[in-house]
Amino acid sequence: MSAPLTSLNLDRQLAAAGSPAATFAALWDSLWDQPYLSAQLLELCRLTLARLHQDAAELAAHNPHVPPGSLPQEQRAALLAGAALHRGPFSAVERAILDFAQTYALDAQSLTDAQAAAVKQQLGERGLVFLIEALGCLDARIRAARCLRDLARHAPAGTDDG
Repeated sequence: MSAPLTSLNLDRQLAAAGSPAATFAALWDSLWDQPYLSAQLLELCRLTLARLHQDAAELAAHNPHVPPGSLPQEQRAALLAGAALHRGPFSAVERAILDFAQTYALDAQSLTDAQAAAVKQQLGERGLVFLIEALGCLDARIRAARCLRDLARHAPAGTDDG
């Protein structure tokens, strides 16, 4: 049995789209290797979005871009319990970014100047811009994987689901 389709393994399903899919895959890979956010912090953002989408497959998926053991289990557990902003083993930087990510996911229009300023203080202007772009990409991939999983689940028997 293969792993459920998630943002982390979506590219093989999209490959049939050709060049646009390759560009989307390259963008995805570049998110995990840039100077603004560590892969671990970006993974906390991905998990925040997955939690808010209530996407069990996404939450259970192993991220190959994050070195094994580099994301403390205590942080992951607090984040998945929805406690990252109120308690738990998170630094001021992590809290500012996770607060921004959560609000972005719930209603991007309601992001406040204070939330943006808190991120900008930690990451700089370019880091804030990167975070906004990364959250959009993370969210898009989670949504695309969910849609494809739902389509496959409801496909008529005997059809090729990829």
